[in-house]
Amino acid sequence: MRKLKIICTIGPKTEEPEMIRRLIQAGVNGFRLSAVHYGTEKLKELINVVGEIRNDMNVPLAIIVDLPGSKLRTGEQREEFIELSEGERITITTERTFSTKGLISIDYPRLSQEVKVDDPILLDDGKIRLIVTKVSGKKIECIVQTPGIVKENCGVNLPESDLSIPALTDEDKRIISECGKMGVNFFCLSFVKNSKDVKEARRIIESIDPNAGIIAKIETKKAVEDIDQICQNSDGVIVARGDLAVETSLEELPVIQKKIIHTASKYRVPVIIATQVLGSMVENQIPTRAEVIDVANAASEGSDALLFTSETAVGNYPLQVIEMADKIVQNVERHLKDFKTFFSEKQSEEREDPSEAIAKSCYYIAQEVGAKAIITSTASGSTARRVSHFRPICPIIATTPDQDTFNQLSIVWGVIPILVPEVHSTDIMIHVAVEKVKSLGYIDSSDIVIVTSGAPCGVVGTTNMLKVHTVE
Repeated sequence: MRKLKIICTIGPKTEEPEMIRRLIQAGVNGFRLSAVHYGTEKLKELINVVGEIRNDMNVPLAIIVDLPGSKLRTGEQREEFIELSEGERITITTERTFSTKGLISIDYPRLSQEVKVDDPILLDDGKIRLIVTKVSGKKIECIVQTPGIVKENCGVNLPESDLSIPALTDEDKRIISECGKMGVNFFCLSFVKNSKDVKEARRIIESIDPNAGIIAKIETKKAVEDIDQICQNSDGVIVARGDLAVETSLEELPVIQKKIIHTASKYRVPVIIATQVLGSMVENQIPTRAEVIDVANAASEGSDALLFTSETAVGNYPLQVIEMADKIVQNVERHLKDFKTFFSEKQSEEREDPSEAIAKSCYYIAQEVGAKAIITSTASGSTARRVSHFRPICPIIATTPDQDTFNQLSIVWGVIPILVPEVHSTDIMIHVAVEKVKSLGYIDSSDIVIVTSGAPCGVVGTTNMLKVHTVE
């Protein structure tokens, strides 16, 4: 059974109910819905469709709404394209006007107040690089360092500038207001700069839907610099390698990815790898060898999930993408214990917090006694996430009475969420959990399992009990 989770982006090629069902059957654990590409009414329709399907199929499944955020773009143009030559001097303006030869408009009124001389301004996913030489009023004079062609609504990145763009735009807030309490499990924050953005977003989201989690997309240089605090205040992070490579550099990206994985692991939040994971499969049924190794590395380095974007939203072979990823990951996971991965570092960490010590003990005792599974009884999911951190070989089965926890845990490494009735006695809880897991075929009579939970039952954050239990 695969431990690394798979998240699929719904798009024109995958939005029909029958295809959604087939993707779940192929192994999808969560669906991303992009509010950039869907209007609010269509977004709400798809949330309802996915919600109905997961209820009908009785599977844990995360619904993730990716908010548009504040992506800066160039303005309208009269010409189809504007060619910029190396060494050419141009002016950027924040006034609403058409971009022309020598003048580029950008849709951020405060830009001239927040950039400084020598700051880089990147256009078109970093293909064009400008350097600021002078700022005067609403005009920013630049020299073209890397030439290229500017098209209308071209993306803009400012990796060295400290912009005061709010964490959530008015459009983001409207989407949250309309989609909240519809069964959305996570909202993705785009272009996060620091932990203040996450805290502000949480304040707003919790006022509308207190059960929805927050996933921070790490796609700016500023976010990398504040990664510890962002992870500490988020419910998950995405390594968004597209904009992140533009904001940093291609050669830095592999090291940054590893750093984000390690930091997210330290704070027990799921980390998701995204962008061009199996990108060639948009057009081809077989991935490149480099893509296969990229997926394998994600599985062996400690990622919780892979996120497919264009591969499943607009690609020609969405089912084959999921099937291929599933095969690659399952093969890697068969050999994890043979690799000296960073998992061994996790397992040797010293633990002072009692809940963490219990989670670590689950790993070691399960290994020593040959446990068939680790069963965690959890209200909020924290117990399951703690155990997942140590990456045990046996399944982590999270029994919970909470529907939101059930679906949110679907993107956590190695965790199999199961819904059970709410109980208020530890003895009854153990009996109910073990019998439910047994009835679903995960364990048999005479198997040894590790059971962990908090006492008293139902109190969040009190993991303090571990039992070695023989199944009757």
